[in-house]
Amino acid sequence: MSPSSPRLVEIIGGGLAGLGLALGLRQADIPVVVHEAGRYPRHRVCGEFITSLDDRTIDRLALRPHLHDALPATSVTWFRDRTLVHRHDLPEPALCLSRHTLDQRLAEALIAAGGELHTDSRQPLQPAEGRVITAGRRPDSQSPWIGLKLHLAALPLAADLELHLGRRAYVGLTRIEKDQVNLCGLFHRDNIDPAHRTSSDVIVNHLLGAGLGHLASRLANATAVPDSRCAVAGLDYRSTAASDFDGSLGDHGALIPPFTGHGMTMAFQSAALAVEPLVAWARRQQDWPATLRKIDQLQQHHLRPKLRRAANLHGWLLNPKRQRILLGLARYHLLPTRTVYRLLH
Repeated sequence: MSPSSPRLVEIIGGGLAGLGLALGLRQADIPVVVHEAGRYPRHRVCGEFITSLDDRTIDRLALRPHLHDALPATSVTWFRDRTLVHRHDLPEPALCLSRHTLDQRLAEALIAAGGELHTDSRQPLQPAEGRVITAGRRPDSQSPWIGLKLHLAALPLAADLELHLGRRAYVGLTRIEKDQVNLCGLFHRDNIDPAHRTSSDVIVNHLLGAGLGHLASRLANATAVPDSRCAVAGLDYRSTAASDFDGSLGDHGALIPPFTGHGMTMAFQSAALAVEPLVAWARRQQDWPATLRKIDQLQQHHLRPKLRRAANLHGWLLNPKRQRILLGLARYHLLPTRTVYRLLH
């Protein structure tokens, strides 16, 4: 490579942030290599519900052709136990598309754009010049929160998005492609006593442990999509600012609570904010420390406030007493859902 050639950007992690960033860099003819520990297509624990994805991010990462058939979602219902307590519409349509489909499309697009993609390639998560880490959630062995996900067929929904609040848990259901439903839930690991499990089904056990037996019974009348079950443990949703930014983007940088439906969007936005500084580094217009500082400034300005606000509200959805207060306000139309939506998105 000649001194005038752009430098290579190495990306560790081929999820939404990693593939999106790579596609954005390839639009600027920057050489890029992505290392992904798994393979495509694959199922991931994810709400598969994309809210307020802005045109600038879509265009910067060349996402538009990959989202053309995402299902629009506008209506939301909130349940506590088996009772419908609130119904409202989103200020703007969300997009519903499975990670199984979207990740595969982005991976194929990256190769077609001239990017280098290595699957089954587990690399050390150590900061280095020219390296960006987008390797997904950082597990916290002390965190009690578990994420579970399943695709189902033949499951009618009361709205485009159903949200079910349980004991130290909540679950979202939304329609995705192929007339399937994505079920994704956050559960406390201590909700169920292993000695009192009533089923070998992990998701059913956690639904019953959270007091969501009515939802578990609905699943019995639906058909689980083979190989779609997946889980992730040690989820940490505390909003903490890194003292020394190391080039971590997407969920590896910070994790927004799933009730916002904003996790996929923030992964893309995190990547889009990093494109311009990385292009400048690759073209030898600034050094690596200056590049990291610029990316960090952009992330802190555009994303950190959303993370803080979401973390503050998250506890209200997981505490039974606070749940009752929150839903009581909603029932009497005293909860400004549109204002809350804007603050979180």
